[in-house]
Amino acid sequence: MTAAPGVPGTHRRSDLADRTVVVIGASAGIGLEAARQVHADGGRLVLVGRNPEGLRQAALELEPVGTAAFDATDTDRLQRFFQDLPGPVDHVLVTAGGPYYMPLESMDLADARRAFDERIALALGVALYSRDKIRAGGTLLFIGGTGG
Repeated sequence: MTAAPGVPGTHRRSDLADRTVVVIGASAGIGLEAARQVHADGGRLVLVGRNPEGLRQAALELEPVGTAAFDATDTDRLQRFFQDLPGPVDHVLVTAGGPYYMPLESMDLADARRAFDERIALALGVALYSRDKIRAGGTLLFIGGTGG
């Protein structure tokens, strides 16, 4: 139980308690920190990351109900992941997908377009492939940064 915002001494149940959250991009950065918060709030985690060692370390800390190490921009593998997911989930959080940082004067437009297409395909793929796994009232949350 956590204190209700702005009301000392009151408690409320976390919205994540007993919820299952898939975190794609969970082996580092914002995804790992978000997974830590879900864990602290009593949620169940399924961790996805492309770095097997980082994912293993996160799993040791967070005790997820499942893990999967793969590059989420591989749409065939992403589709198989959601097909093989054993049960419904409440939320899917996506922080995966690297930025394309390049000074404008040396930017290659074809490379930038590939990075952009990859990021959009990832978001659409997650939405498409997870649609039958998310419980009513669940959410998809896509987080991007300045590089996105």
